Amino acid sequence: MRSRSALFRGIEQLLGRDRSDPRFAQYLFLFTIVLDIGFLIATEDTHVGERYAIGIVIVAVATVLAVAIGYDGLPASWVVVVPTLDIIATGFMELSSGSTASLAIVFPAIWLGLQFGRRGVVIAVLATAVSFVLPLPFGGELLDDAWIAQELVVVLICSMVVSVTADAWQAKVEEAAEAQKMLERAVSDSAEQRRFNEAILNSVDVGILALDARGRVNSMNPRHERFLELAFPEGPREADVTGYTFGADGFTELAAEELPSWRALHGESLRDYLIWVGPEPQTRRAFAVSASPFFTPEGAFDGAVLAYHDITELMTAVRLKDEFVATVSHELRTPLTSIVGYVDVLLEDVEGIPEDARPFLVTVQRNARRLHRLVDDLLSDALKLGRAELHLGRISLSNVVRASAIDAEKAAEAAGLVVEVEVGRGPLEVQGDAERLAQVIDNIFNNAVKFTPEGGRITAAVFREGRDVVVRISDTGRGIPAEELEDVFVKFFRSPGVQVDAIPGTGLGLAISKTIIEAHGGSIDVFSVEGAGTTLEIRLPLAGPRVARAG
Repeated sequence: MRSRSALFRGIEQLLGRDRSDPRFAQYLFLFTIVLDIGFLIATEDTHVGERYAIGIVIVAVATVLAVAIGYDGLPASWVVVVPTLDIIATGFMELSSGSTASLAIVFPAIWLGLQFGRRGVVIAVLATAVSFVLPLPFGGELLDDAWIAQELVVVLICSMVVSVTADAWQAKVEEAAEAQKMLERAVSDSAEQRRFNEAILNSVDVGILALDARGRVNSMNPRHERFLELAFPEGPREADVTGYTFGADGFTELAAEELPSWRALHGESLRDYLIWVGPEPQTRRAFAVSASPFFTPEGAFDGAVLAYHDITELMTAVRLKDEFVATVSHELRTPLTSIVGYVDVLLEDVEGIPEDARPFLVTVQRNARRLHRLVDDLLSDALKLGRAELHLGRISLSNVVRASAIDAEKAAEAAGLVVEVEVGRGPLEVQGDAERLAQVIDNIFNNAVKFTPEGGRITAAVFREGRDVVVRISDTGRGIPAEELEDVFVKFFRSPGVQVDAIPGTGLGLAISKTIIEAHGGSIDVFSVEGAGTTLEIRLPLAGPRVARAG
């Protein structure tokens, strides 16, 4: 094995061409000469003559030169002399009868072709030609033309073939070296980029978690490690272990399939998914979690990256704001209710009010009602309505819509609008809070009146569709631009056009309406064409059949 590896190293050194050590190649040629001498001794042909001895001397000189060059005793440029002398030596030795030295000429020819390329081919052919002529002064005879031609062709073919091979090899070596340099640069750049990314991940105030397709952790930053210590104080964690993780209300423990990591591993994208983490309610932290799965080019799931943003301070501020708004709104609601009630009594039931005072009372009534609606909206938003805050009962949704339409007709007539109501057949009853549902219908009618120009029409329809009761309220008003439709249920959103036209409002009405309807287990959708009108559609589950009471 050691000799084989030395052989390969020697060949690679010749192919490398730069400062190659000539000793290996010379020893290889010398081995063929020793075999030739051994062959002569074995055949008892010991009268080899003066020319054979001269060839041996030339080989010895070439060997000494090779050793001297190998030990840096001579310049590397002298290497070409060694195989040239070897070819000339074979010219002397092959003239002796019984010698097989002519076969050894292929070794220095290959050497020259390997190490010196096309230049080596020319040197090998010229040295072979010289080897035919140089022995003549020493009593040698010129070989016949056929032999000379044959030997020249052999030298030419051997040196040329290995020269072309060496050139191809050299090109491959250079390509490999360049590829190696590029790979090293890429590895260096990758390592630098990795250090840069780690520096960013370690400095951001967001917990970052990267998972592979099997849910194993690829990487996480220190911020996320602190989050895990809060969620799993006992130790090791897995993607399907809940730990002290709770839902948006801060108290409902999340199931395994509700965990952000579990959902991300099943290909879901998350944005601002609210969770609370920690064993004690007083010290729990709120996190808004976003998750982005990524896939292979073939579309197979390949992992996910999750970001955990600590929003505890924000949630605390929101809670304090809601508590403050609820308190203030509640304190304002009681006196406003009295003001509205007494103004209504003055206008409708009290006789003898001077005619010049009536317009003032109407103005007070209108603004008091507007302020009352605003306070109701703020209070509803602050309370964050859920089913626990609803006073549920079996109610007729058609009656709610009719009552709201009667109230809306007054404002509609003053604005030059027509209100129409169409109610379907059969009982259209739902389990709901009549006051809250009336608040929703009132708000939709109020918006229709505000945003419909004079001469327009407002239509309301209540009907059954499958297991739902549907309320559809349409107007022929200004409509909503397509790019704003997805924002109409966002708190405090008001269209730029509405603000320019100075149409009053807070931007809370539809957001609160959506909260109330969803608290009833229903849905609310908006359809609109700018300049043609808007339709709001409410769907609520139909109440079950009444059960007759036993006598």
